Amino acid sequence: MNAPASPELLRSRNQIVARSFYRQLRSEGFTHRQIIELSAALIDLVTEDLREVEAPEAR
Repeated sequence: MNAPASPELLRSRNQIVARSFYRQLRSEGFTHRQIIELSAALIDLVTEDLREVEAPEAR
């Protein structure tokens, strides 16, 4: 059975994934503004998902 990852390990992993994703977007020609807009869209999706989890009867 695997032990849960430590908060430090999770933060490090998230930073690595974010940096890799950012570099990929930049290499594909995304501007800083486009990356910010994409980030906002991702946050919106997570927020929407959380609302559905917290209030499933509202669907």
